Amino acid sequence: MSAFPIAWLVSVSLCVAAYVLAWNTRIPRRSRVFFCLFLLCLTCVTVFLGMRVTFDWNWPARMQPYAAILAAPFAYLGFAGLMEDTAAGWRRTLVRHGGVVLVGLAGLAAPFQVSADVFILAINCIYLVCLARLLGYRPDAFISVPQHAVGLWRMAIYVTIALLGLMVAADALVFAISLVARDAQLMTLLTGVSGLFAGFVLVVALAGVPLIWQTAQGVGAGVAAPSDGDKALVQAFDAILKDKALFRDSNLTLARSAKRLSVPARDLSGAINRVTSQNFSRFINGYRIEYATCALRDTDLPVTEIMFEAGFLSKSNFNTEFRRVTGQTPSAFRKQTATE
Repeated sequence: MSAFPIAWLVSVSLCVAAYVLAWNTRIPRRSRVFFCLFLLCLTCVTVFLGMRVTFDWNWPARMQPYAAILAAPFAYLGFAGLMEDTAAGWRRTLVRHGGVVLVGLAGLAAPFQVSADVFILAINCIYLVCLARLLGYRPDAFISVPQHAVGLWRMAIYVTIALLGLMVAADALVFAISLVARDAQLMTLLTGVSGLFAGFVLVVALAGVPLIWQTAQGVGAGVAAPSDGDKALVQAFDAILKDKALFRDSNLTLARSAKRLSVPARDLSGAINRVTSQNFSRFINGYRIEYATCALRDTDLPVTEIMFEAGFLSKSNFNTEFRRVTGQTPSAFRKQTATE
């Protein structure tokens, strides 16, 4: 059947994506672990599908739900790992979501007659909501992500939501038809829907490899007045940024900055918000634009080279931030300073 080569091709693609991701040290280890587990769960689902369709084996049908029910929680924990800055907070996250997973697994293993699709649907719907909530957080919340990569990670969340949404739709459709259809009809539908799911996973896997390979604004109203501790912390950070030109590191993150100061990332983010009325990204970009303006005025280096030297990786981001700070494009600024 046509599902056989699709299922196995998807499995290989997912394994390649998991291997690439496992060696990407720009991603925190805990996130890498759960993203790899997510991809491996999808690999197991497609392998079991291939076994069922190709060899007509029954035991993969009993194992497939256990892999399917773990995929969504692992995906969510991978993204959540990018936002936790303390071991205690991460342990609470694991305990809370581990409890949800255990309930789902217990439901699958229970002796009473309830379709596995019910538990898989419930877990996937819960984590669709959890993933959607992540999109409401500000860029600074992703403390382990460089500011230039926040957009890529948000895109990854959207793709994951789309994938889980397709899984929910497929499971719901199969479950609904199973209530009224004969076994032969159900198997035909299951094969077709699973093939559609497998094809989508293949696209996600192939599109996700470049994202994994590359990865390594606004401030809320009513910000409290800065304390003396906030001012001292920002001054210490300011000294590090100026003395070591830390802002020129394009992979600089809130978590790495806080680690240099031996403080929690949320403390540093809050201090910057209260003292400067800016978030972490704009605060760092201020130093980068200052460096860029000096280089544009005092050197003949190309604008693109200055952009990279200042710590920007995206020309659009560089131009946007430069215009925000100076009111001009980099080229217009250089032209104006040259005539003065």
